[in-house]
Amino acid sequence: MMGTLPWERLQRLLTHPSIWLDSPPDLIEPLILRGAVAVLEEADSPEADGALGAAVRYCPLEEVRTAALQALARRAQQGRDSSCITLFELAVNAANTEAAAIILKYNLACPFPGLQAVFSFLYQDPEVYGQYDPSGLHVTGAYLETQDADLRERLIEAARRQGWEEWIDIVHTLESLTEEGLDILINRYTRFTHSRERQIILYYLDKLAQAGSEIAQEALCALFLRYEDGQVLQILRQRGYLPRDVVQRALFFFLTQQWERYEALDLDQRLLAMAYEQASPLVRRRLLHLSRYTGRVGWLSIVQRGHVVRGIRDLSDADWQTLMAHLAAAERWVEMWKIAQVAPPYWGVQILHLLKEKGWQPDGDEEREAFSMLSGLAENCRLNPPQVQRTAVFRPPVATELMSFAVNREGTWMAAGTTDATLWIWDLVDSRLPPRRLGGMLGQPRVLAFSPESDYLIGGFNDHAIRVFRMSDGALVKTLNGHRGLIRALVMHPGGRVLFSAGFDGTIRVWRFPFGPQLRLIPTPDGEELFGLGISEDGERLISAGSAGVIRVWRWMDGALIAELPDQGETLLALAVSSGQLGASYSRDGWLRAWNIVNGRRLWEVACEGMRLSHLCFHPEEQLLFSTDLEGAISAWNIFSGKVISRLTDPASAGVGVWIHPQGHRLFSAHASGDINLWDLETLLLARSVPRFPAALQIPYLEQRWQKAATESPSLKAWLRYLLELYRWLARFDVEVTEPVVLEVGEFDIQL
Repeated sequence: MMGTLPWERLQRLLTHPSIWLDSPPDLIEPLILRGAVAVLEEADSPEADGALGAAVRYCPLEEVRTAALQALARRAQQGRDSSCITLFELAVNAANTEAAAIILKYNLACPFPGLQAVFSFLYQDPEVYGQYDPSGLHVTGAYLETQDADLRERLIEAARRQGWEEWIDIVHTLESLTEEGLDILINRYTRFTHSRERQIILYYLDKLAQAGSEIAQEALCALFLRYEDGQVLQILRQRGYLPRDVVQRALFFFLTQQWERYEALDLDQRLLAMAYEQASPLVRRRLLHLSRYTGRVGWLSIVQRGHVVRGIRDLSDADWQTLMAHLAAAERWVEMWKIAQVAPPYWGVQILHLLKEKGWQPDGDEEREAFSMLSGLAENCRLNPPQVQRTAVFRPPVATELMSFAVNREGTWMAAGTTDATLWIWDLVDSRLPPRRLGGMLGQPRVLAFSPESDYLIGGFNDHAIRVFRMSDGALVKTLNGHRGLIRALVMHPGGRVLFSAGFDGTIRVWRFPFGPQLRLIPTPDGEELFGLGISEDGERLISAGSAGVIRVWRWMDGALIAELPDQGETLLALAVSSGQLGASYSRDGWLRAWNIVNGRRLWEVACEGMRLSHLCFHPEEQLLFSTDLEGAISAWNIFSGKVISRLTDPASAGVGVWIHPQGHRLFSAHASGDINLWDLETLLLARSVPRFPAALQIPYLEQRWQKAATESPSLKAWLRYLLELYRWLARFDVEVTEPVVLEVGEFDIQL
């Protein structure tokens, strides 16, 4: 081999080329191959890189393979895209770790985003990979579209290292594409940890459906029917897919308000009644809410025995009032007593009050004693409606007014900006620690937001600049300039790599986070002053509101305006977007409106007489919308009726922010006076929620809360006592196994 050859022989060969014919093959072969590598390295052609890549993969001589790889490295450092591509292909497709080491050593970039993403997934940290492929589509495509079993295995191994167990289940399901597998995937759809998984499912179901897969088309229809996903609906409308089953097709036409097609398919409305019987509780609630809103309620009389059977969780406040009136008119006191025990306690209290007024008593000593005790406690609750309870107050060390406020996603950090140009940070895990000051005198922070991982705090300041502070040491790490008017909203993408801002200059700006640059400028059609900005749960759409009195929905990736919701009133001063498909807005003329983001359908509008709202926030689980106003009051609204169910006027200082913990049990309200109040929502939620079983499991907690309630408000004490005794009474059912009871109550039946 070459390493063993005498140098004088090589020198003679170079000075007398004709003697190569007499040279041994073990000398000539490596010399020719090394010479070919040298010629290819000098060639100004992409084909040369392909030849060098082939040498690295297939040449039998190790020294030649090494020489070819080094030649590729030198060409790549000279800026040749084809050389970089070849190195990335070697690292990804051939599992060549030497090529990967060269890429990492010289920080080479691949012109092909997909190849760059797959390389990063295989060889780099998750944080680095996330910069190239936040949606996961490139890696998913690499897995599903390759025939290389070795590459698939390496992708699965990398996914396990990064904790992508859900992704592994998804690609295996899409790979096999069976009805059973897709049904499991659809059932898990809303429970996936990241929006990334949902985006992957939608993208590839759409791709498979366009390729002619009826299974994928049916899966897309099922996704919309189960979850009312707006992105799915957009796909279905573009492609024209419909459920194969005629019952599900009728449901689809009804839920998408395609009235002519629905009526042509379901003349006697029996298909819709059948769809209701087969549907999940979530779909039933959607169907009932839409029916009430549109007035299309004729189908409600066409189910079992002429009645719709509804679960007790499906009933709205209006339904409870209808139910009570119907049963009272028929003097069906026994059924009312049964319902009172399993109804949301708020309505159980109303029913018990009515029964007591009528002088009714149940049969049997035990039940009579329970009724007497519960109805007595219920009367105290009726006179003290359930309220949220303040449990703590936070204030900056220096007396000053608040201008902005934010809490991180986990509820462990809180920030506030003050009129004296100061940022304060509170540690909510250890509330005994004093707040710390962040940054210097950089101007007044008018709006604040935390990054999803809570490693940065972002502020929009009165000099129109966005500043990013590192939470670990409070350092200012980046200033983002571009806005030419006051910044009124900051929103983070769920993936944490993109920041959105909106302000009075009539623009939405998209920034790579945390260090920039600006990725996109989205101007509003009329240059309106923007007051509010929200993002859909899937991270794909932005919702804006401002002086034009129009809600606009944008696809931020390309800046396209995809929907407008006009007739929202005068200037929209406050905006909230739920984790589902709901939005709420408040206009300067005093109207609060709730609407569906996907189809633009307005659920209700109410005139807020005597209230000037400043901020809105949806509860993450319950049917509640919270607001603060300029008088300092906090109100809780039923999101399907638009009625106030609880109102606190105690803060008495203009609200500058409201935030609800993701678990739904705590609410923060910030006020211009400098107070930040922490409120306990638990009593209100317990009073509005159906009792939980086994009841015995709830008793220890309620006993503990009752023992601590000696100094609490009369409302809290009244409801805790009633709930405790109700659960003690209900605990006797924990060991009973009986068939569900169905009661006829007028226009529908109710299952207990």
